[in-house]
Amino acid sequence: MASSDSSSSPLLRLTFLSVLIIGLFLALLTRLWFLQVLTGDRYLTLADTNRSQIVVTEAPRGDILSEGGAPLVQNRPALTISADRQALLTTDDTPVDEEAELAIGRLAQLLQLSEDEVMERLTSRRYSPFRPVPIAFDVTPEVVFTVQEQRELFPGIVAETLPVRSYPHGELAAHVVGYLNQISEAELADERYADYRGGDLIGRAGLEASYESYLRGTTGSRLLEVNAQGRIIDVVRETDPVPGNDLIVSLDPELQAVTERILEEGIVASRDFVRDDGRNLPSTAGAAIVLDATDGAVLSMASFPTFDPREFVGGLSEDYAQYLYHDEDVPQPTINRAVQARYPPGSVYKIVTGAAYVEGGLTTPRTQLPCPPSYEQGGIVFNNWNRVDEGRMDLAVAIMRSCDTYFYDLAYQQWVREDRQLEAADRDLSQAEIDEVVPEVAERFGFGRQLGIDLPSESSGYVPTRQGKFETWLRTRERDCRLADELEPGSYGQLISEDRCRFGGRWRGGDAINTSIGQGETETTPLQVAMSYLAVANGGEVLRPHLGRAVVSPEGELLEEFGREVIGTLDLDDATMAAIREGLLRVVMDERGTANAAFEGFPLDRIPVAGKTGTAEQKPKVPYAWFAAYAPADDPQYVVVVSVEEGGGGSQTAAPIVRGIFEHLFDVRPIDEYVFELGPEILD
Repeated sequence: MASSDSSSSPLLRLTFLSVLIIGLFLALLTRLWFLQVLTGDRYLTLADTNRSQIVVTEAPRGDILSEGGAPLVQNRPALTISADRQALLTTDDTPVDEEAELAIGRLAQLLQLSEDEVMERLTSRRYSPFRPVPIAFDVTPEVVFTVQEQRELFPGIVAETLPVRSYPHGELAAHVVGYLNQISEAELADERYADYRGGDLIGRAGLEASYESYLRGTTGSRLLEVNAQGRIIDVVRETDPVPGNDLIVSLDPELQAVTERILEEGIVASRDFVRDDGRNLPSTAGAAIVLDATDGAVLSMASFPTFDPREFVGGLSEDYAQYLYHDEDVPQPTINRAVQARYPPGSVYKIVTGAAYVEGGLTTPRTQLPCPPSYEQGGIVFNNWNRVDEGRMDLAVAIMRSCDTYFYDLAYQQWVREDRQLEAADRDLSQAEIDEVVPEVAERFGFGRQLGIDLPSESSGYVPTRQGKFETWLRTRERDCRLADELEPGSYGQLISEDRCRFGGRWRGGDAINTSIGQGETETTPLQVAMSYLAVANGGEVLRPHLGRAVVSPEGELLEEFGREVIGTLDLDDATMAAIREGLLRVVMDERGTANAAFEGFPLDRIPVAGKTGTAEQKPKVPYAWFAAYAPADDPQYVVVVSVEEGGGGSQTAAPIVRGIFEHLFDVRPIDEYVFELGPEILD
C-alpha cells in the first residue's frame, strides 16, 4: 500500500505540471491573438508614433508698416539661451540626474532667474520636446560667451539666434499696434483657433489682435524618425513655414510721436495749475486723436499713460506687471482711452442736442431764445457756466457761447412733450409711443454704438433713454438701496444712492436737462466725438474710422485694400447744418468764443479752425476737459479731439493741446519750440 502511494506521487506531479504548462501556453496564445488580431491596428499606430514625431516650425509674423514704409512692428533676431528638454528632464519633468539639476541651478543664476522660473519655461508645452526650449531672449553677448566656453557646466544648454517681435519706435503707438501673449485655454477651445497649440503667441491688443489672421502666417513641420529613447535618427519629411502678410496702416509715425509728446506735456504741465479750492489740477490721464477728414483714417491716436510693448517679448517681468496692473499712481496704462474709455462728453455734445431740438420742432436754427444765468425747474436751480444774463441768441451763438440755459429750456420742453405721450398710454412705458428725439439724433451722429474701427474692445458708450433708465434701475435698485443705508448720511454718495433707490427708474425733467449739455448718464468715447465732428466737417456723412490701408503678401502682392466707408448720415437740413458749423467756427474765431483765447497768436486768418470746448462734471472728481475741432474750417483736412481726465475746463487744458497738434500739422512752429500754455478756466 505504501509502495502504491509512492509510485503515484511523481505521476500526479507530472500531470499537474503538464496542465500548468498547457494553461500558460494557451494564455500566451490568447494574448498574442488579442494583440495581433483584435488590437493590432492600434499597436501598429503606436509603434509608428514611437518611431516618428512631428515638430512644428513657426512662421515669421508679418510686419506692420506705415504708408511710407516705416516699420511700426517687425521681426528681429534675438540672442537666446535655450535648453534641451530631453537632455535635462525625465518624462515626469524632473531633472534626469544630479548633473542636470546642477546645470539648471547654474543657468538660473546666470540669467538672474529663480530655478522655478527656469523650470516653468523649460516645461512649457508651447515648444516641441524635439527642439531646444527658449529660456531667455535678448541675453547679453557675455551670457552667450559663458555658456559656449563652459559647456561642461551647462550640459544641454545652447545659445542661438531666434526671431522675436520688434518695436523700432519703442513705446510709440503702443495702444494702437498692441502686443503678443500666449493663447488662453478658453481661446484654444474656440473653433476660430482650431489650428493653434497651447503656448502659441497670439495678438492680444491693438492691430496685432485685429489683424491676427493676416499677420500670423502658416506653420511648417518636420517629420522626424526617432528611436525608443526619443533620439532623432532621420528627417523623413519637411514643409517650410509660410510667413505672415504685412499690414499697411494710415498711422503717421512722426505725427504720432508729436501727438503723444504734446498730450503728455500738456497733461503734466497742467498739474501745476492751482484751482480756486487750493488744489492742483489732477489731470490724471487723457487721449488724443487725429483723423483724416476726407476718409476717416486714423493718422495718430494717443493714450496717456502708456506702456512699452517690448516688455511683453519673452514674458512680462514681475516689476513691469506691477506697473501695468497694480501701480495706484498710474491709472490703467494698457487701456486705450481713445477707443475704450467712456466719459460724459459735456458741451461737445451740444451739436447733438441742438440738432435734436430743431429736428423735434421745438425751435429753428435762427430762433432767438434767452440765455439767463440760471434755470429753475422742479425746485432745482440749474446754472449756466457764465453767471450773467447774455440776452437772446440763436443756435449758432448758443454753441459759440456754450450757453447751458439755452439748452436747458429746450430740453425741458421736450421732456414735457414726451411725458404727455407717456400719460396718453396710462404711463405704461411698454405701450407708449414716445418720440425721444435726442437718442435718435445721437445715434445718427454715431453715439451709443460701436463705429467698427479695426481695433479690439471698442466701447459703444451709452445714450440714456427712458426704457434704458428703467431697465438699469431694475438691475441696480437693490445695490443702490443698500448703499443709501450704509453710506454716511448726507454725503454725496449717500444722497445719490438714495435718489437712485427711490426714483432711479423714472426719466425726470432733470435727466433731460442734464442730458442736454452732455451730462447725466450720457457716456461717449473720444473716438465717437471725433467721428461726429468729422461728419459735421464733411457735410453729414458718418464714416467708419480705420487704421488699415492694405494687406500685402510677403512677395509684395496686394491682397486686400481698405478705404472710405460711409456707415450713416446725419440727415439734417441745410439750415441746421449751417448753424452748427457757424457756431463751431465762432467758438474759435470770434473773440467771444470759448476757445478764442486758447488760440491767441495762431494764424487763424490763414488756417481757420472750428471746434467746441467741453467741461464734463463727474462729481466728486474735478471736471473732465474736452476740445473737438477740425481745420481748415473752410476745407477740412484734419479732425482733432483731445480729452483730459480731471483736466478742468476744455479751454483750459484740452484746447491748448489741440492747438499744439494743429501747429505741427500746418507747420506753424517746429515741435522743438512747442511749450504748453494753459488756457483760461472756462468751465462751460
